Amino acid sequence: MASLKTNFRVSSKIEAFYTGGKISVSKDGQYLFCPYGNNVNVLDTKTGRVIHTLKQEEGGEVTCLIISPDDEMLIVAYSNLLLKQWEWKQETCIRTWKAIHIAPVVSMAFDSTSTLLATGSSDSMIKVWDVIKQYCTHNLKGSQVVVNLLEFHPDPTKLLLFSASSDSVIRVWNLKTGKCEYQLTKHYSAVTSFSFNQDATLLFSTGRDSVVTIWDLNNFTARRTIPVFEPLEALLVLPNDKPFPELSIDTPGEYIVTCGGQGAVLQVFVDNLFEMDFHSARVDLKPLPGGFESLDVVSGRNIFTQPANLLEASKSNTYKEGETRVSQAIMCAALNTIVIATHDHNIVFFSIDNFKITKQMVGNNDEILDVKFLGADESHLAVASNSDQLRVFELSTLNCQILTGHTDIIVAIDVFKKGSMLVSSSKDNSVRLWQMNGEDNTLRCVAVGKGHTHSVLSVTASRLSRKFIVSGGEDMTFKVWRIPSELRKEAVSKDVTSLSVSFTEKAHDKSINSLAISPNDKLLATGSQDRSAKLWHLEQEKFLGSFRGHKRGIWCVQFSPTDQALATSSADGTIKIWSISDFTCVKTFEGHDASVLKVSFLSRGMQLLSSGSDGLLKLWTIKHNECIKTFDDHDDKVWAVTPNLEEDQVVTAGADSTIMVWQDMTLVEYEEKKEKEEEQVIREQQLSNLLHEKKFVKALGLAITLNQPFKVLTIVKTILDQPDGNEVLAKTVEKLSDDQTVLLLGFLQVWNTNAKHCHYAQLVLSIILKSCSSMDVMTSSNAKEVIEGLIPYTERHVQRMDRLMQQAMFIEYTWQTMRRATSGPSTSGSEKPNSSLLVEDLPEMSGIQEDASRGDQDERQVEQISDGREETSNEADMDEAPSDGESGLESETEETRDGRKGRKDEKRSNIAPEIRASSKDDGDEDVEEEEMDVMDKGTKDGEEHVGLNGDVGDERVSRTPGRKVRGTPREEWEA
Repeated sequence: MASLKTNFRVSSKIEAFYTGGKISVSKDGQYLFCPYGNNVNVLDTKTGRVIHTLKQEEGGEVTCLIISPDDEMLIVAYSNLLLKQWEWKQETCIRTWKAIHIAPVVSMAFDSTSTLLATGSSDSMIKVWDVIKQYCTHNLKGSQVVVNLLEFHPDPTKLLLFSASSDSVIRVWNLKTGKCEYQLTKHYSAVTSFSFNQDATLLFSTGRDSVVTIWDLNNFTARRTIPVFEPLEALLVLPNDKPFPELSIDTPGEYIVTCGGQGAVLQVFVDNLFEMDFHSARVDLKPLPGGFESLDVVSGRNIFTQPANLLEASKSNTYKEGETRVSQAIMCAALNTIVIATHDHNIVFFSIDNFKITKQMVGNNDEILDVKFLGADESHLAVASNSDQLRVFELSTLNCQILTGHTDIIVAIDVFKKGSMLVSSSKDNSVRLWQMNGEDNTLRCVAVGKGHTHSVLSVTASRLSRKFIVSGGEDMTFKVWRIPSELRKEAVSKDVTSLSVSFTEKAHDKSINSLAISPNDKLLATGSQDRSAKLWHLEQEKFLGSFRGHKRGIWCVQFSPTDQALATSSADGTIKIWSISDFTCVKTFEGHDASVLKVSFLSRGMQLLSSGSDGLLKLWTIKHNECIKTFDDHDDKVWAVTPNLEEDQVVTAGADSTIMVWQDMTLVEYEEKKEKEEEQVIREQQLSNLLHEKKFVKALGLAITLNQPFKVLTIVKTILDQPDGNEVLAKTVEKLSDDQTVLLLGFLQVWNTNAKHCHYAQLVLSIILKSCSSMDVMTSSNAKEVIEGLIPYTERHVQRMDRLMQQAMFIEYTWQTMRRATSGPSTSGSEKPNSSLLVEDLPEMSGIQEDASRGDQDERQVEQISDGREETSNEADMDEAPSDGESGLESETEETRDGRKGRKDEKRSNIAPEIRASSKDDGDEDVEEEEMDVMDKGTKDGEEHVGLNGDVGDERVSRTPGRKVRGTPREEWEA
């Protein structure tokens, strides 16, 4: 039984990294710098992955960038007229300055010393900067149009700067004088590229006037003009110190490579150019297979024949006459490679030795409509994006094969069981069959099926063998295509054959969005925009039944791999599972807030993985009909969800131009959880042993490390139960590390909210504050939050203790007042009552002092109404007054129990009104005292928490209407 999945995690991504513009390559060829909106991405050329992203916060897109010859500085120009100098390895911008231009910078160049930087702008101005001393050295005026090319002379001592503009003129600037010394004017259209030979004696230039001009830099004159009959965009000079045997070039010499606007590559032999009569030389251009042309300038012979078009992928039906396909070419001598950037954001690497593609990178996939695992070991991904190109990525290196054949957008793809054959459908009303070569993992088209009258929106392949494919689309019909027997073999066919239709059926009233074939290849399910799904028998070629219940169009249908069930997802935001036997809905899954675009079975049919137009992925358990996990890594519609055969990986892609490969983390998380549980058991046993051995320091540290606040509290209580508990606790806390102390403060925050445990929290907090400096405590990142959590409850506890102290003092004061009121006249003024607290000892209780003065009046009234017998009795009682440690209230109570009720009634009539008046003034305070009295007692197990309003649990002490707040002392204590 397959285990249920619980979580997936993104293990790798294929993201957009290049949106057009000039790119740059490091000197060692290991890093590629690409503009991406207002950011710059730095890629590792070996892995093809982004390793650094230089983000620009002020806004403005990148217009130009250049890396210094020493690979240390990256200068980036933005559309907001700012220049930034980056230490790209640390992703740090070390300098930002205004370019002073009045239009964006479109070209830049460094001199060979990495000291001088030249910037050319659309405002026709050229400025030279000293990037070391950080100031502008030259402001060169003379061009009348956009300065699109800049290059310093290779010899830094000459201080010459070459510039080219849209006015077809190459200007040579002398930085010593700050003036334009030469104007090279042999071109008749915009100059697109120029380059120096290795000894800097020749300058080669190309333009859209379809010629290559060779300039002699000794006298700055044109020596030769070579017609190439094609607009050119880039020119490179090959090394002249080695031959190229694979290009049929055995003699070392000067060779240049030109890249044309139509994607052609030209190699021009120019050795002994000055010894020949160029006008008598025959220049013979020969179109070669694949679109490449080669020529020998001297003899006119064909130098090299390219077997395939290097930039065939750039030829699409969207190409217009005059459109530039090659936008830039860079020579990387360290890798012996030429790097070419194309207009459709692809970057192609070729070897200089044989001009074969070594790597191809796709800078932007645009909106991705479908993706499938490909290859015997599922090492590749086939991707259908919003273009007519089929792209196949190698997951390990991200090297991409770009396949052409379709003439419109490819909408859907599917892979046969063994993974070496692929079928695609397009808006060009056709389907194509592609086969992978097992030796070099290259694909080529082996068959084409034409017959649909509208766009083919969905396609699926047979599950058991390579017998047939089924396609459906906007013409509301599906077609079953039989695959010829010769194509069912593993060997790749060299010819492109035509597929024949064996069965055609008008299935729906609207477009067919999805097709699915059952695992036994007998049944076909179709899902349509008409809100219904239908079941068909392929062998009998008949209709079996309909599945109706969705409120909007169906985007996806999928057969269960184990049960006789069909899953459908719809634009109404629901997923339904249907019984194939009776066409009834078995379950409905609701949770998506937008259209559900794709659904797939997992865990042998026990789970579902769905994607929506809101960018969310949801993992469902069918048995419990619930969503157990939601993933929100995508930023836009997720059109494709495909698990591999082992179901340990899932690939998703969508409108955010991002392909994500998800790894099943269920087993990994289970093992991690198991290890943590085992480690927890071991540590708890260690903690128990330490407590038994009374090793409190280690026990407390271990309990803190285990993050067990209650266990830490238990250890604190155990320590305090020792004879010298306070000293042991203080020594134990002082030995804790800073991190453990901060964690302990977090525990104190929890204890402090509990009325029963707050005393321990305050004791430990006192020890920490006395033993540690404030700087030691505040060094932790969360120390501020912990202390802020301690302050409110600590302040409340202080206020509660103050009120309790006042309450205790008021009881003592009441006893003293009663004692003085009942004492006889024989008490001498020099004698002080035997009490621990007198009225004058309460300086903070001003209200109580006022009551004391009223007590003197009560005493005089008592003396007037008392008889001699009462005086004698009072004196006897005073002689038996309790000591300081005894309760005066208990003595008074015993006295009243001796039967002196007559005297009590008389005193009540005289004293009670005064005491009531005094008590009435302090009524509000009495309520608070009673409330805190209840708080101090606590309730069951002492687990009530003290709220910020002073309440304990849910109990409150309310003042009952009509109840006496305070009567005579006897009434109060008898109550």
